[in-house]
Amino acid sequence: MKIKKKILLVRNEETFLVNAIKNSLITNKFEVVDSTYALADLSTKKHGANLIVLYTDQDFEDHRDAMVYFKDLCIEENMVMLVIGDKDAFDLVHHYIPKEDIAFEVTRPLDMANLMEKIATATDDEFEIQRRKCVLIVDDDPTYIQMVREWLKDSYRVGMANSGTQAVAWLATNKADLILLDYDMPVLDGPKVMEMLQSESFASSTPVMFLTGKNDRDSVTNVISLKPADYLLKSISKDKLLSTLDSFFRQKRSK
Repeated sequence: MKIKKKILLVRNEETFLVNAIKNSLITNKFEVVDSTYALADLSTKKHGANLIVLYTDQDFEDHRDAMVYFKDLCIEENMVMLVIGDKDAFDLVHHYIPKEDIAFEVTRPLDMANLMEKIATATDDEFEIQRRKCVLIVDDDPTYIQMVREWLKDSYRVGMANSGTQAVAWLATNKADLILLDYDMPVLDGPKVMEMLQSESFASSTPVMFLTGKNDRDSVTNVISLKPADYLLKSISKDKLLSTLDSFFRQKRSK
């Protein structure tokens, strides 16, 4: 039996249009919980929601505290939102919530069928997977690279390259949000690979973390000028690596 996706419908008042949206969601086999903008109401009803549908009105600017709350939900719990409103409402939402966490912005007057289609898309499992951050692992050890991939694949989209040259080729046609780079590789070592990536327009802004077995002072000093996002040892545990990446992306989004 297919599990119903849960929609948190946030509105100021239960207007005719809000009730029409709620009824359409129920007809389309969604579980619907509606809430006011009050923080006490939101905090008790947000649990298990797959999508927040934010219905804005003329009093929307009075709910800036709720916007801060939604921002925290997006950053801390990877929540995704769909906003119904006008340009002013969208601009206010953008001031608080990262655009990457807004699946769709829908203007009024509503086309109900189109709205339901967008909500179905935003709650689809494939959409959730595509929203995940992409991590490229660069390492010449096939056993280690496969192990790290297994660690990350349930939380991130994962790319793999076994050399600096292959990493450049991969990044020329794919976007990574982070590169985990081995230090000690044949032909081109990690620092040389990072220098090469920083010279390419399509990779220069991609953050790099070294994931290496080299923890001597000279190795660390050698890459400080390259400004990597972090320097991690290969002895790191799965849980520690996942928590490090999670913290990195949360801090990046909060900026």
